[in-house]
Amino acid sequence: MTRLSLRVQSGMYVLSFTLFFILTLIGAIGFGFNHYFYESKKDAMMEASREIGRIYAEQGRNGEEAIDMVSQNTGVDVLIVDDSQLVYSSRPSRRVWVSPPKMDENDVVVVVGKETEAQKHDANTQMPQHIRELTDLLHGREPDAATIGKVRFYERDNNFRYFDLVTRMDDGAYLLMICPLAPMQESIYLVQKFIVTCGIIWLIIAAVGTVLLTNKMTRPLLELKSLSAAMTHLDFTKKWQGKRTDEIGELGTSLNILSDQLNEALTALKQSNEELQKQLDKAKEVEHMRQSFIFAVSHELKTPLAIIQGYAEGLDSLHIDETTRQKYCHVIQSETVKMDNLVKSLLNLSRLETGSFKLEKTAFDFAALTDEAKERFANAIHKKGIHMEWHVPDEMTVYGDPEQIDIVLSNFLSNAIDYTPDGGRIAVSCKEQETNYVVSVYNQGIQIPEEYQPRIWEPFYKVDTARSRNVRRTFGGHGLGLGIVAALVKLHGQQYGVRNEADGVTFWFTIQKG
Repeated sequence: MTRLSLRVQSGMYVLSFTLFFILTLIGAIGFGFNHYFYESKKDAMMEASREIGRIYAEQGRNGEEAIDMVSQNTGVDVLIVDDSQLVYSSRPSRRVWVSPPKMDENDVVVVVGKETEAQKHDANTQMPQHIRELTDLLHGREPDAATIGKVRFYERDNNFRYFDLVTRMDDGAYLLMICPLAPMQESIYLVQKFIVTCGIIWLIIAAVGTVLLTNKMTRPLLELKSLSAAMTHLDFTKKWQGKRTDEIGELGTSLNILSDQLNEALTALKQSNEELQKQLDKAKEVEHMRQSFIFAVSHELKTPLAIIQGYAEGLDSLHIDETTRQKYCHVIQSETVKMDNLVKSLLNLSRLETGSFKLEKTAFDFAALTDEAKERFANAIHKKGIHMEWHVPDEMTVYGDPEQIDIVLSNFLSNAIDYTPDGGRIAVSCKEQETNYVVSVYNQGIQIPEEYQPRIWEPFYKVDTARSRNVRRTFGGHGLGLGIVAALVKLHGQQYGVRNEADGVTFWFTIQKG
């Protein structure tokens, strides 16, 4: 395939498009403009007839000036016959000259505008159609009903063509409009001549413009220069977007290939660096978590150890009565239980996070599990005067580890009781889905700000931080409950979450149907 130079290509494109456009326009004017022009003229005559009819109905014979204006704007001759009288003519002197053939020069019949009666002439005389129609109207003969209100074309010879319209305006009043076509033919010829002249001028301009256009076609070279400059600065985002098949297109494609290869090599290097940086960041994060964990555990153990130490010293050094001794022993025992629960929770959380914890899944009745929870938390609910609602089906078979699901539900309930004000409301509900149940625990109270919601599932993160430090906690807590919930639900392959309600908070988790 022979490749053309840029100058030749641009010249061919511009000149071909220009020639095609001009030929198309000349063809449209030559073959379609006549019909379009004539149809437009017919529509104009119909519109003018309606306007004249309106004027005559409103002003009668006093509307000559208005009718003259319509006639001049439309370019048609207007005749009005009312009760067999010619009451209006737009022609000069308001006269209509009827010159029948085969008559002497002295035998010309003249119909004077607004006369009471037109002159008679030979019925066999050949005359233009509109003259015959006028004569019929002046003699009281109504026109053919099939022709009324229609614009018709008549041709007496090649030099005399016109449009004719007869329409009834009122009882006995008729409007006759005549439009010669010779002026229109002249207008069409002038338009065609103008288009051809403009086309020739445009061809000359296009030829000159082609030379100037070749200068613009050097712009792709500048784009390639910009692309290569970007590559030298390791910027490979810019690409050659051209679709050319000439030398410039081949050069642009080669630069794109080179850019892609360099970008792949640089990207691989960046990914290696990023992976190394991620490992360093992860190591720092693990170290930070280790330090935070040690600090949190130390802080949680410090308080009960100090209490135990103080009460133990009191038992050893003070002379106290039996009641006080029993009270001290009860406090020491209570703090010991808290420490034991903390250690067990830490062990469980560690097993869950390391993956050594094994579930014993089975099908069981979740409704029965909620009945046990009702009895377990009944005393705490009664002490705070909480209004408790249970919306759980009588039978609800689920599949999972019953003991661990009980821990999840218990943690949600204890958390809800801690943060529900005295006399508040807690609602437990279950919603059935296609393969799961959604268990929700709502408690009335302070909402959790959205920025804190992702962190409440972290170990040792106290809910008090996000909600209120003035909450009276019924079950204490070390900030491990929701962390254990998250781990257990994930181990079941289910989902969990929290959302704020209008007057409280709802915690939820899903469990598989049995």
